Amino acid sequence: MDIERIRRKRQKNVQEQSLLRREGLRLTAEYYRNQPDELPRVLLHHPQALGIDWSRTIMVDLHIEQYGGHSVSGLLLTQDCRFIEFDLDTNEDYSKLDAKGRNLWHDVTEQTSTSRHNRGTGVSDGAWALEVQRQLNGEASDNA
Repeated sequence: MDIERIRRKRQKNVQEQSLLRREGLRLTAEYYRNQPDELPRVLLHHPQALGIDWSRTIMVDLHIEQYGGHSVSGLLLTQDCRFIEFDLDTNEDYSKLDAKGRNLWHDVTEQTSTSRHNRGTGVSDGAWALEVQRQLNGEASDNA
C-alpha cells in the first residue's frame, strides 16, 4: 500500500493509521541508525555503561528540549528487545548529564504492549518497533 496515498486521505481506517505509525517509527529508527552523530552525545556515553549496542538498538522516540532547559527524553529498543524510557537533564551541548537534574532511565518492557491485535488501534507501537528493529538488523520476521 502506498504510504503517500494514505497520508493524503482525509479519513483513514485502523489499518491505515497503524501503517502510518509504523512508517513514523521506521523513519525515526533509520534516521538515527544511519546518522548516529545526530544523537545527543549524552546518550552515546551514558547508555554504553549499561551495555547498549547502538549498531543493533533502535531509537523509537526522541525529544530534545532546548527552551526552558536542556534535556533529552524518549524511548529506545535495545539489542536485547528491552524498551528503555529515559529522561535526562544535560548541559547546553547535550554531551554530559546535569549533576543536579533528572537522570531517569527505566526499563518499561513489561508495561509496553507488543500485541499485534489491539481493538481499535490494530498493531501496537511496541510490536511495530520490534518488527522495524528486526528489519534494520537483517533478521527474519516471525510474523508476516
